[in-house]
Amino acid sequence: MLEYLESLPLVDHHCHGVLDRDLGRAEFEESLTEAASAGPPGAGMFDTQVGFALRRWCPPVLGLEAHAEPDAYLARRAELGAAEVNARFLAAAGLDALYVDTGYTPEALLGPPELGRLAGADAREIVRLEAVAEEVAA
Repeated sequence: MLEYLESLPLVDHHCHGVLDRDLGRAEFEESLTEAASAGPPGAGMFDTQVGFALRRWCPPVLGLEAHAEPDAYLARRAELGAAEVNARFLAAAGLDALYVDTGYTPEALLGPPELGRLAGADAREIVRLEAVAEEVAA
């Protein structure tokens, strides 16, 4: 059964583009949440469940030990540069297809063609039903 499951194509049915530039620590932590502030009082996003997961799974993709300290992780990202970091993460995901939500973009993000190229996968834009409803209602 496991062999069969591992042979199935992996599809990210709702993802967003990625930034194509390097971020400082504050901006990086802000990008990990949609909340008004980055983390609980007296702590940052690296001290949340998202931060714990990030520190477990992301550093090894960049050649660091799991649970690397935030400063070491961010230094490695800066050393490699955004393009290399994006390429490594998207390739490591092992995706066969991506369906990209381009409707909410607070700043310029890589779109479906670029994501597909970096991931080595088919990438297509999804249709946001609320956007269609707004157009119809107008």
